[in-house]
Amino acid sequence: MRSGVVLEYAARRIDMRFRLLTALLLSTLFACTSPVASNLEEGDANRVVLALDRAGVGASKDTDPVAEGRFRVNVARQDIALALSALRAEELPRERPKGVLETVGKGSLIPSAAAEHAQIVAATGAEIQRSIESVDGVLSARVHIQVPVSDPFAVTPQKPTASVLVEHRGTTPPLPADAIAKLVSGAVANLPSQDVSIVFVPRSVPASAQATLSPLGPFSVARGSVRSMQLVGALLLAIVAIFGVACTVLALRLSRVQAQLSAALSRGEV
Repeated sequence: MRSGVVLEYAARRIDMRFRLLTALLLSTLFACTSPVASNLEEGDANRVVLALDRAGVGASKDTDPVAEGRFRVNVARQDIALALSALRAEELPRERPKGVLETVGKGSLIPSAAAEHAQIVAATGAEIQRSIESVDGVLSARVHIQVPVSDPFAVTPQKPTASVLVEHRGTTPPLPADAIAKLVSGAVANLPSQDVSIVFVPRSVPASAQATLSPLGPFSVARGSVRSMQLVGALLLAIVAIFGVACTVLALRLSRVQAQLSAALSRGEV
């Protein structure tokens, strides 16, 4: 009977050690990441993940524990330098320009008519900038709008004008010029689309992720797949460890039953 208790105690100790080893392995693997962008809206976080994927850097998005309702993007620690370089080339994450609701009426208790007019014009340009930058392939946009203050005594009223500077990835603009002109003219009253000047600035495409390989044990895999391969390997290792624990416990219990049966046979009880 004493041998059975000893075997049971040994089985429990082995089971606890295997569980601790598996938990330590998984926690170490998941802890090997660091945030490269935080306090992001979900759309901005998705753009950061896609940009890093194009650069061959595996990234994951989760909720930001510091900023409520915001997200952050994590990468493996060995990829931090490459991730920051890729985000710098893509000009991400972008600073959100203030729109009409965030601009009008701010800065003074009773704004003058001219100040309010300037705020509305600036905020309208910021809203157009947001719309253009939401298109995939656009790195940044600058919108300049000139809307003269209405003067009822002017002999020849001045017309509004606008100019747009768009930096984009690759040689082909992601948006045609006439589409941008229609977008701007539709947002500014009395502005014909032919009075909107548009300048495109192409940027070189980052190196393809397929050409970047990283060592993973004795193998070389695409850098963007390293994280997934590590997770799969950790999962398989955990399954093997659990299976090993189950086999060990089963073997010890069978030994205990065999010992009890042998003792009973020696006493002539069976």
